[in-house]
Amino acid sequence: MTANITEIATAAHAELIYLNPAEAEIEPNTRDTVDPVKLAELTESIREHGVLQAIKAVRYADGTIRVRDGQCRALASRDAGLTSIPALVTPDTATSDTERGIERITQQIVANDHRNDLTEGQRAAGIAQMLDLGASVTKISKAVHLPRAQVKAAAAIGTSATARSALDSGQLDLEQAEIVARFETEGDAEAVDKLMTAGRYQFRYIAQRLLDDRAEKAERAAAAQSYHDKGYAILAEEPQYGTDVLLADLVTADGSEVAAAHTEADPARWAVWLSKDERYFDAESGEEVDGEEVDWSTENHPDATPYEGHRHANTVQTRQVWTPEYVCLDLDGAAVTLSPVLAAARTATEGEGTEDGAAAALRMEAEAKERQRKERRQVRELNKQAAAATTVRRDFLRTTLLARKTAPKGTSTFIAATLAADSGLLSEYHAAALVPEMLGFTDFNIGSAVLTLLDTATDNRAQVITLALVAAALEARMVNDAWRSRPRSADRYLTFLTEHGHTLTPVEEVIAGHRTPDDVEID
Repeated sequence: MTANITEIATAAHAELIYLNPAEAEIEPNTRDTVDPVKLAELTESIREHGVLQAIKAVRYADGTIRVRDGQCRALASRDAGLTSIPALVTPDTATSDTERGIERITQQIVANDHRNDLTEGQRAAGIAQMLDLGASVTKISKAVHLPRAQVKAAAAIGTSATARSALDSGQLDLEQAEIVARFETEGDAEAVDKLMTAGRYQFRYIAQRLLDDRAEKAERAAAAQSYHDKGYAILAEEPQYGTDVLLADLVTADGSEVAAAHTEADPARWAVWLSKDERYFDAESGEEVDGEEVDWSTENHPDATPYEGHRHANTVQTRQVWTPEYVCLDLDGAAVTLSPVLAAARTATEGEGTEDGAAAALRMEAEAKERQRKERRQVRELNKQAAAATTVRRDFLRTTLLARKTAPKGTSTFIAATLAADSGLLSEYHAAALVPEMLGFTDFNIGSAVLTLLDTATDNRAQVITLALVAAALEARMVNDAWRSRPRSADRYLTFLTEHGHTLTPVEEVIAGHRTPDDVEID
């Protein structure tokens, strides 16, 4: 590559001089490592032929000349014993160290990109340094000729040694490395470890689970603040039945049940764990509704008549509500004692005495309560896994499968088989709700928007749009508890996605019928 003076200044301000490489200072470089083998080869070449391309340097106000572009040539010239090499020198015009640093890094990234010399990790580190020095994303984007989104990703990666190394080794792509970097920067070593061992095909799902868990923790902490302000201890982990003493397992001195109001007398004797429960509310009044009063068979069927004494499912809204569980920290101080059920369960566990019929009945009741708790926990955890899987699956649809100009192999057969077996699919209540997300438009008139797309679409693209209509209708059925109901046509749909690059998560394998809910590991 011939010298390009404009990379560091205008040609009018550049001066060609010869300098002693041993005396020249070398500025910090975005390429933070030098390959010793390549340096040795360059040294032999320079020893034989000399420096054929001038290095670029900057003359500071104190007269010092510092190499900005040509680190390897300067080092190799020293090793080769040269005492004079050509250098294009420009005056330092920066008015501050910050401006000087931004200018240096920009020039080094651009120069090394031309030679394909910088690794992705080194480029990311340079961009991160420029942001630290005060350069804007827009300015960096223009300077290094990268899209703003890529500059933002690189800036995050540049702060993480783990992400830079994984990016350079090919273990992670840019998007994955950015996710790792953000977790590492925030000090979440456990999350970083999970991501680095996730494997290529499960990375996006594991990342989404971690992001969802983080969001839930933040939401739980906000919901718990009012309890903390009242004096309750806040539990960081879900209480364990049989070890922790829950409100439902206690009675008062006279044998009465202990209500939540009892804890308010002395909150310091109690701890609180908050979990999300599904509750039902009247769509108009907002009042809570008993789920047993709803005829769920009418859901998504506006004209259906509910059973006598029940209400139509479409008149009810489902919400996730933070519900407290109280754990007693001091039985004596709270003036409560173990219920007969828990006392019997603990006695049986500890092997004390002979169990009579009454004790056996109490123990069995305790075991039944524990099974119910485990079932509720399984529902909550698998619903969360399903939510993360849905996010990843729809990203795959939007950015990969439905972004194509030509439908993937087998699309016609899949659509025909699905509609033949499920003729009412496209006419279901929410069938078209996800079409805008799938095809990337925001028009409220979905039918009109699709017709507009079809007006300019090729036959191949029209087939992709048809696939989007079918996929959107099937996705509308894939609610968080679809692992329990296994919606009609879901197995065919998920099989089709796997044939074209989507990797099923464990909860999706349940929906597809490949495993049972009990086979899925719960954190």
